[in-house]
Amino acid sequence: MNTSIKAITLTISVLAAALTSNAQNAAGVAGQVNQAGNKPVEFATVTLLKAKDSTLVKGAIADINGRYEFEQVKQGKYLVAAVSVGMTKAYSPVFDVTGNKVQVPAVSLAAVSKALKGIDVTARKPFVEQKADKMVVNVESSITAAGGSAMEVLEKSPTINVDKDGNVSMKGKAGVVIMIDGKPTNMTSQDLAEMLKSMPATNIDQIELISNPSAKYDAAGNAGIINLKLKKNTSYGTNGNLTASVAQGVRPRWNGGLNLNHRNAKLNVFGSYNYSHREAQQDLGVYRSFTDENGLRVYDQTNKMHQKSDYQGGKIGADYFISKGHTIGVMVDLADRTQRYPSQSVTNIGNGMRIDSALHTNTTYNSKWRRGSYNINYRGILDSTGRELNVDLDYARNTDKQLTDILSLSRDAEGKRIMGSDTSRNNQPSRIEIKTAKFDYVQPLKNQAKLEAGVKVSFVTTDNNARFDSLRNNNWVLDDNRSNHFIYKENVNAAYINFSKQFKKLNVQLGLRGEQTNISGNSQSVNAKGDNKVVKNDSSYFNLFPNVGLTYVLNKSNTLGLTYSRRIERPSYEDLNPFEFYIDRYTKQSGNPYLRPQYSNNFELTHTFKDFLITSIGYSHTKDMMTRILEAEVDRTTGDTSVIRYKYQNVAKSDNFNLNVSVPMPITKWWMSFTTVSVSYAKYQTVVDNNLVKLSSGAFFGRTQQTFTLAKNTAAEVTFFYVSPQVTNEGLFKMKSMSSLDLGVSQKIMKGKGSLKLNVTDILGTNYFRGEFENAGRFTSISSKWDARQVRLTFNYRFGNTNVKAARARQTGLEAEQNRIKQGGN
Repeated sequence: MNTSIKAITLTISVLAAALTSNAQNAAGVAGQVNQAGNKPVEFATVTLLKAKDSTLVKGAIADINGRYEFEQVKQGKYLVAAVSVGMTKAYSPVFDVTGNKVQVPAVSLAAVSKALKGIDVTARKPFVEQKADKMVVNVESSITAAGGSAMEVLEKSPTINVDKDGNVSMKGKAGVVIMIDGKPTNMTSQDLAEMLKSMPATNIDQIELISNPSAKYDAAGNAGIINLKLKKNTSYGTNGNLTASVAQGVRPRWNGGLNLNHRNAKLNVFGSYNYSHREAQQDLGVYRSFTDENGLRVYDQTNKMHQKSDYQGGKIGADYFISKGHTIGVMVDLADRTQRYPSQSVTNIGNGMRIDSALHTNTTYNSKWRRGSYNINYRGILDSTGRELNVDLDYARNTDKQLTDILSLSRDAEGKRIMGSDTSRNNQPSRIEIKTAKFDYVQPLKNQAKLEAGVKVSFVTTDNNARFDSLRNNNWVLDDNRSNHFIYKENVNAAYINFSKQFKKLNVQLGLRGEQTNISGNSQSVNAKGDNKVVKNDSSYFNLFPNVGLTYVLNKSNTLGLTYSRRIERPSYEDLNPFEFYIDRYTKQSGNPYLRPQYSNNFELTHTFKDFLITSIGYSHTKDMMTRILEAEVDRTTGDTSVIRYKYQNVAKSDNFNLNVSVPMPITKWWMSFTTVSVSYAKYQTVVDNNLVKLSSGAFFGRTQQTFTLAKNTAAEVTFFYVSPQVTNEGLFKMKSMSSLDLGVSQKIMKGKGSLKLNVTDILGTNYFRGEFENAGRFTSISSKWDARQVRLTFNYRFGNTNVKAARARQTGLEAEQNRIKQGGN
């Protein structure tokens, strides 16, 4: 932790030095970074070195035109080094600084694929890269992320926070759309969270963080888009990547994966397979108290869950290059997961002074989930001016069969006499089908202008049939209070237009998207007498979503950006289902067929200093914000008033203010620092149990990553994050602070083609959730601790041809639908 504090201090010191403008006998140093054909290298990493011993003086990042500049350089002899992703490091000639501004000859970078006298040249990507419209996280550059899951590496990304239920927020705002290779996963929130926890981090190449998407993206997602780009080898010939990892916490886990690729001049075929076995221990505590006609009542629940999951996923695809500029592709993505969650809970019931009785509940949860996603796509460069047409046709199908057995026993205070028992079971098969078609067109205009337009249509059908049975006199009897059959259909028709133009120092982007939505929800339950009860929710609505983006270059060191966008977040398919899930007799979750979409207006002002220090200030106002709220409930069968229900509702309104700072900084030749800080303030207002609830709080989130080059093939990394006490988006809990300290080392082996990485996560044991919620005389406190402390060992090996040829990146048409199968679960 002291190392992290020192790194932050040094980072601030270096920044202060960079801003000092009154040094004597100093001058500026400027230059250009190019590649083949004298084309500029965007955002190359540039360092100023002393000629005598190559020690680091200053660091910078080239702008979009490949230009860089160092200010206040003292007299002496220097040289400049430049590097960029996929390119070899290059140096300038030695030059003298004598007091006048120095113009360094252009530094030319070559593609990393070119071998130098039989020796393979490899470049280390920086952990974070700032692009013109997004921030890119290079997963492989993080040692402490090695061997972990996709969820764990997502948690380590700048400005990203993942809560106890797997809900993701960016820059302090909830409502993030998560895509994988530019398309949705088509899963429930729990399924998506479990898949990310099961997917090896070594399968991910990059994470793209897009805080203000343009109109070409679906309007869904209040906080922006996170796109996980999986690895796909793109070399001529045949090559691949093999990885394996083993970890031990309270429970063991392991994973492995294989990526293969074959490419020639006309055809590119790629495929991947990964498997993971994951076991985890979760300890959940729920304490609640309230007052009724009998006085103070206290329910103190402890729950231990042993989670087991086996996941396997495979992808296969092909791109056929019809002719120059015209490509057609197909892709099939399949996944399968089996889960087993045995759990035991004890709820002590009393008045706070003594225990009157205890409820013992044993639950066995089993799930079999399968997913299939299919894509056909076309990309055409229509002429030499750059006119482009993209077409995506997608079909996805998810099935899940959940079986749960619940046995509850009520015992007296001594735990000897059984006061009552209840045995129940449920069978919940579900199916989700998604069909989409998307067409995107790009028309370059004169004078550095561009026009984009497109249309998209999607059809979604979900079918959830929940049947609950109770054991009565040794016979299973339908429990009609819990059983129902929910069918939901949705059709969204969308069109957009987006215009951008460069005016010398000013870049302007204007967009407008229109979306027309038709939905039909039908929930049907049948009681023991055969009577039907039907709840319908049909509606149709149309919305416009404008967005504006302005970027102005004040001078060589400072750039300002201003963005505005209006966005929507529709209810997940899971949360619209009104069925009730019982954790025990007194605690349950339920959906809400009357949930409305939430709308947000988002403003952000960004300042970039020397293309590496990035500061942003944002404000977001959300109407009808959706969040789960704890509320009192009366059991419809027994009339018990001690029940609480965890249910999604529309909060009246929410306001969020945020400040974010990201600083990548080379401290020495062997020490690289990256620090990100987010400060936010949020206000919420809603009604729970007919009581007005107003909450507000400030929040701080910080993460620092320090990477040390110990030897030619050896590196170490220290990562620390801290989340301050705050009111959470999910559940409006007043949470206490969370933090984690991670350490890792890496060693290249097998002539650089292989690597071993060893890391330890949550060394201090401080990464767990504690929060409380109070309303109308009812107090609830929750503590959730999971298997966060782990020791992991990861092996990675690359093989095959290294003459890299870039393959095209695809973004299919399922972006919004994928995320609406949620992100919760733990």
